[in-house]
Amino acid sequence: MTNSEYPECLRELLDSEIFGEAVSLALLEVAKNEREKFQFATLLQLETETKARLRPLLYRYGISLAEPVPTEQIEEIVSGYLASSWEEFAAANTAVVQGFLDRFNEIARIGPEEDREMLESMIQHEQAILRWFDMESRGEQKGSLDAVVAELKYPLPS
Repeated sequence: MTNSEYPECLRELLDSEIFGEAVSLALLEVAKNEREKFQFATLLQLETETKARLRPLLYRYGISLAEPVPTEQIEEIVSGYLASSWEEFAAANTAVVQGFLDRFNEIARIGPEEDREMLESMIQHEQAILRWFDMESRGEQKGSLDAVVAELKYPLPS
């Protein structure tokens, strides 16, 4: 990636949050138990808050704030969740989240200094989700959501 691709690539950040929010909502509707419901609701809150924090950055660069939702992928994710154990579902999503994290790191590398704080917060955001999925995939439930909750300004009541 080159500096000439910035700020167009910022739209990817917003799209990832729109997608994450839509997936979280869909999974929340079919959650298998109260624990998983809370997990999805917390992820939904993170995606919503992060999406709102991104808007001023995109607006400054004149990038569209439209929120199209790719529903066909969401249906596939929901089906995968329903057909899997919790640990299998978390493991399957670890690689997906790692892909987003890698891309966010690429974007941060070419971003200007004045955008650094927001770009670094996106990396931290994705690292928190990765930690959650990684721990859950190994059956480590205690504290798995702590990094996600720490990212929230408005955490859900437990």
